Amino acid sequence: AVVSTQSTVSSGINAEYGQHYFKRINLSRSVGMSEATTSMHVDVSAIFTSIDRNKDGRLTFSDLRMGFKDMGVEISDEDLKLMMTQVDQDGDGAINFSEMLTIMVRMHKKARENQDLMQVFKIMDKDGNKRISRSELKKALKLYTNKKVTPEELEAIMNEVDFDRDGYISFCEFAQCVHLFK
Repeated sequence: AVVSTQSTVSSGINAEYGQHYFKRINLSRSVGMSEATTSMHVDVSAIFTSIDRNKDGRLTFSDLRMGFKDMGVEISDEDLKLMMTQVDQDGDGAINFSEMLTIMVRMHKKARENQDLMQVFKIMDKDGNKRISRSELKKALKLYTNKKVTPEELEAIMNEVDFDRDGYISFCEFAQCVHLFK
């Protein structure tokens, strides 16, 4: 099961959207709900208001579907339902402003994690072909663990991480593997 680049592992939220959006609101790296800045509150408020078409203070599934579509974000109905279920704290089937802040903080965290993972991936991808070969993995493991990896260990790692069995580790496979071991 390879994860597509259109979604992020376990969050169901488009990483590109999260990265683009959070560049605008300038959150600190370790933001928490209690640390949300006034500028974040204002920006999320503007987005919330624009998505809340009937101005009832609640975002329904269709409000979010249209809002994401208007912003150019591709998210499956399944992922959107999952996201709503995860943040709908009062269980009313809609997202209020406080719950929207939770979504935005999660999106920021996921976008930041993906940026960090991409930096590590690029370090391991010595030839820059956007995939990690057995040889590159072996060198990275030796460098970072200070231990020589046996051919059997290397093969076991590749079997665990190379989901599409093409002999290389893509960024999606790398990210999915890292998230599985969190």
